[in-house]
Amino acid sequence: MKKAMLVHLNELDFYLKKIDAVWPVRCLTGEAIDCEKVVDYYRQSRIVYKYVHSYSGAMHMAVNSDGVFNAKGFYTSLNEIVEIISPLPAGAVLELGCGKGFNSAYLAKKIPHAHFTGIDVSGEHLAIARKKASRIHNLSILYGDFQDIMFPDGAFDTVFELESICHARKVRQVLSEVFRVLKKGGRFIVYDGFRQSGFHRLPDRLIEAARMTEKALAVDHFEDIDGWLAMAVAEGFRIHEKKDLSASIMPNLARLQYLARRYFEYPMLTKLLLRLLNVYTMRNCIAVLLMPFTLHNNAHGYYKIILEK
Repeated sequence: MKKAMLVHLNELDFYLKKIDAVWPVRCLTGEAIDCEKVVDYYRQSRIVYKYVHSYSGAMHMAVNSDGVFNAKGFYTSLNEIVEIISPLPAGAVLELGCGKGFNSAYLAKKIPHAHFTGIDVSGEHLAIARKKASRIHNLSILYGDFQDIMFPDGAFDTVFELESICHARKVRQVLSEVFRVLKKGGRFIVYDGFRQSGFHRLPDRLIEAARMTEKALAVDHFEDIDGWLAMAVAEGFRIHEKKDLSASIMPNLARLQYLARRYFEYPMLTKLLLRLLNVYTMRNCIAVLLMPFTLHNNAHGYYKIILEK
């Protein structure tokens, strides 16, 4: 069923007050995010991701270009990666922030002539991903930080990520490391959130909502899209493709926002549930409640980007 989505600023004001009643805005926007916080976010969010976000195990946004949510949308970005990699000769592919191995396991089965390696810093995620990899001959899962990639220069034909490098604390260093480990002509495929150009000229309440969304997702801040691309070019990359997919993730967000609205309708009940449930249930509710506002009003954007070395 298609859910009615709230995106207008007068509606945003109402829900910012609802959120502030149970979790003061300053407590969230002023929070420092480090690697430990990111790992803790995913550890405590596992039930939300499994039973609310995607029963299939996907941890990224569903991309539904027809405007109607369908769980097949969780495979849209992966199938696009298949189309990019499949025609290439046997090669090495690296996933940054592989999580529980959902993406690389799917791709490794689809492209048996390529070898996939996934790296992550979460011990819990790695244990699950390694169990999957034990049954897939062309998939390896390793502990690794994408800010300091442990592989030699030119080790990979393709590097990709789905919503992981937004957590990077050293953004320029990630680009430098990816450029280093790619072979000449290799590609870096990115599906991730960014701040839109002109972010700081937006209304204060929209900027506040955007910052709350970022912190709720254990992201210090999304990078400015033009600034990030400029950094990539400065590192030596060529921009092969840049596509704004914000409208295509709205159907997924519509159903999640609908659930989050129920959570905030009764502040006393919300406070009680906050005591019973872990803190990241609340954070996820805040993020999916506010993100349709930030995307629709051009504070945030969700992009597919392909960079070439």
